[in-house]
Amino acid sequence: MNFWALASCKPDARALMFGADAASAGSMTYAELGRRADDFAGKIGGSDRKRLGAILCRNAPEAIIAYLAALRCGDAMMLLDGQTNPAPLQAILERYQPEWMYQAMPQQDRQGYTGEHEDDRPDGWHLLRRANPGPTATPHPDLAVLLSTSGTTGSPRMVRLSHANIASNAKAIVEYLAIDSGVRVITTLPFNYSYGMSVVNSHLAAGATLVLTECGLTSREFWDTFNYHRVTSLPGVPYTYQMLHRLNPRKLQLDSLDTLTQAGGPLPRRLVDYFRELSDERGWRFFVMYGQTEAAPRISYVPPTMLASKAGSIGIAIPGGRLTLTESGELIFEGRNVMMGYAECRDDLAGGDELNGRLATGDLANVDADGYYFLRGRLKRFIKIHGNRISLDEIEQGLESRLNQPVAVVGRDDQLKVYLSAGANADAAKQLLTRSYHLHPATFSLVPVVALPYTASGKKDYSGLDTR
Repeated sequence: MNFWALASCKPDARALMFGADAASAGSMTYAELGRRADDFAGKIGGSDRKRLGAILCRNAPEAIIAYLAALRCGDAMMLLDGQTNPAPLQAILERYQPEWMYQAMPQQDRQGYTGEHEDDRPDGWHLLRRANPGPTATPHPDLAVLLSTSGTTGSPRMVRLSHANIASNAKAIVEYLAIDSGVRVITTLPFNYSYGMSVVNSHLAAGATLVLTECGLTSREFWDTFNYHRVTSLPGVPYTYQMLHRLNPRKLQLDSLDTLTQAGGPLPRRLVDYFRELSDERGWRFFVMYGQTEAAPRISYVPPTMLASKAGSIGIAIPGGRLTLTESGELIFEGRNVMMGYAECRDDLAGGDELNGRLATGDLANVDADGYYFLRGRLKRFIKIHGNRISLDEIEQGLESRLNQPVAVVGRDDQLKVYLSAGANADAAKQLLTRSYHLHPATFSLVPVVALPYTASGKKDYSGLDTR
């Protein structure tokens, strides 16, 4: 799938921009991006057998080039967080055995891989190949991308997305956001996160410009980059908008901005109202959206003109999609962007489409007379922290293994609560949450209890714990 082949743009149109001022700024045209992707495809290609690659992602031209190269030459790829800790990363590599890996330096050498220097810069990129590849399952012909199901936790469970999945979702997003070649979107989100990937896909599909940065909203360099390149579109998760609100956007230079998009979890009502009113004042469009990695990832959106009357809604299905409810109230989404299925190891990559375009979201919802959907809870124990979906069970098991004490993990979006039984080491728990799971201390709290509540059957009684 060549995303720029979908774009009605000129070869000399700028696909990528980067840098915060005249001294550091640079850009890459669609023609150059295509040539660079073809060159990289030649380095990883040359085999009749479909392979698996791994990209340790950063919001950098090299990562975008490698991603497009893999799509062009037909290899499947894992998009992994470039900051993943060595131990969980090595576990993922051993489980999936990618034939090649692309990473930014400086990085430690990966066990079982040999490297090729792409350039002589100390911060340059390495193309690594598996030193002694054994027999492995060949990825399914339709498989394009593997994304983690659990945000930053390093879980080996992956979502299998096909070329059709990501192309369909990109096309739908281009349609309802009306993205065209005049749009310049800034990369506020990690590329390996499904929302971040969809920003790349949809804007390249439309011939728009990606303004690349890895800086956060609270840094001066972010806003220097934003204003130097005249950014028109700002995507974000709830945390993004919490930070933007604290910065007071009325005092920021945002003359070029015309579109705000939000997904990655529910935004508090007061902030939805604030940014809706601000957008009305400035003539911006503010889109509140809902999605899941399993849907590549966009599922629904609220048109800006309906935000006031449909407060709290996740909106209507994206173009080409369909939303329904089961008798129990579970939200079901149907569309071409629904994943092929999950993977736990390399052998699972050979499998075909297991869902046939139908996704049970695990969310409970209601629908009003106008066809707008409203979430009212989750069937499974997942929450979202800063837009990343987190498995409460996975964190609970990790803490119990490290502490050798029973713990109970509950919470709501952007706030995890860990109940520690008597004798559990709170400092060790905090260290695990911050270092292994990359959670900021502000997003979790540790609560010591004399004993955890249990049901008559011996299972932890989560209903007896405060999740507020």
